[in-house]
Amino acid sequence: MEINGESLVQADPQEVAEGNAVQPIKEDTGTWTPWTPEASGNTVGQRVGPGAVFNARARWTVGWQPRAATDGSGQLNAPYFMPTFNRARDNHKTAAAGDGRDWTQSGEEADTSVSANGTNAGADATGVTHPGNGTDGYWTNGSTATSILGTPPDTEDGTHTARQTVIQDQPVMLLSQWNALPVQDRVGNFWVVDPQTGWAYWANLLFPEEATAFLLDQATLAIGGLRGDLYYGIKAVANMVANTDGDVAALWEGSNEEHSALAKQLVDEVRSGMPILGEMTPGQTFSMRGTQYRYLENKGGGNHLVMATAPQFNSAWNTNAGVDSYNGSTLDNNMKNWHNNMPSVIRRQVQPVQKEFVGVGPDVHISANWFTNNSEVVNGAIPIIGTPRAFILNLENPAFTAALKNDFAAVDPNGEKKAFALSVAELNHLSGPGKAFPTMASRANVGFTRTPFGEWHPWIVMTVGAVTGSFTVLNHVSAINTAVAPYWPALILRDQDGAWTSNI
Repeated sequence: MEINGESLVQADPQEVAEGNAVQPIKEDTGTWTPWTPEASGNTVGQRVGPGAVFNARARWTVGWQPRAATDGSGQLNAPYFMPTFNRARDNHKTAAAGDGRDWTQSGEEADTSVSANGTNAGADATGVTHPGNGTDGYWTNGSTATSILGTPPDTEDGTHTARQTVIQDQPVMLLSQWNALPVQDRVGNFWVVDPQTGWAYWANLLFPEEATAFLLDQATLAIGGLRGDLYYGIKAVANMVANTDGDVAALWEGSNEEHSALAKQLVDEVRSGMPILGEMTPGQTFSMRGTQYRYLENKGGGNHLVMATAPQFNSAWNTNAGVDSYNGSTLDNNMKNWHNNMPSVIRRQVQPVQKEFVGVGPDVHISANWFTNNSEVVNGAIPIIGTPRAFILNLENPAFTAALKNDFAAVDPNGEKKAFALSVAELNHLSGPGKAFPTMASRANVGFTRTPFGEWHPWIVMTVGAVTGSFTVLNHVSAINTAVAPYWPALILRDQDGAWTSNI
């Protein structure tokens, strides 16, 4: 900040004379004062060190508190931005516009006076890749732009459409606050500031084409009592690293700053927050934020079916009056609640599936008298294929309806994000040599399916006893739907795509 050409921050003249300090000057951004927040307390914004003089003059609002969308959807909204046309990692041309003018390329602020519409298309706007005045809310849903920097390879060709930033899960916080969070909450969509260096870290991996939430929402100047020419500027420096051991090591080793151990721990936790699902094989187990899962199947398109390996809650199958289906049942609602309380770093990976499953109501009830008075023994009347008995069902038997046979969870962009119980058809499909459940014993942790056998009892996979893992129906017991039992939720997750193997 300058007042009549003099920096608000003044270095000690003796230190400058001895070569131990430099006097900040506008023309040399390397002399500007780093933003260093207080290392204690529960707020991010107050500065310490030489920058403390800014506290009374330039007040920062950090983070971007999610707002409710104005379209009546009930969803949260986030700011729109225009993606840069410059995709060269070693090129510093940016998407800066308006008040956010590019300095790196031109060595001076961009001149907007020569452009009729006030956009940064002037002769000195060498670092700007697209038009726009840089004001809040300039870009909206559906906005498009083309590059003002010419043709490739200097810039990406074609037209870009405005996109939204991700929505922050938690406010901007200090490393000390991050360290105090429960382990399951320490990876997510939010910024964490290291007061030792002033660097801020995004506490999550980014998907390709994603942009972080705002670190700085606005700077409000308090200029009462000042006279003369006033200048205030902020230089943002970014360092983006691909998720490889070599690149991360280079981040730490290539810096002349002493990064804190907690900052390195944060990066390590972010990197280990999610597995690479596309490299897994059916039946493989893995952990996400303290919960173990079993990899079931590659659903294609970067989507993968997984299931918890241990019960996550106890529930009745259904006690809701008037509901004769899994859809809207007690279990369906409890599966959704479990998903809604998962760590955000996992929820963001969950893909939407159909709002209502087929084959989960009266249209799949079995009229045959398949039962036994001993739940430890599966009646031979159940149509099966091969051995062991009741491991693989013969779904071609006419007793099984098309609705039952076709009940598979699938990604549905118009559906809903949720956890769910597996269906009989899914479980049958996932069982056998080379699959997620290669043996009957491997199915010990499945329990109740979402497929009803009749009005009062669903299909069940035995979890204990001599026939553990076998399909069975307990229709010798009335109203088994109301019995409280443990459940193992399943999810369809989107893999991290190129975020894990990026070549940038």
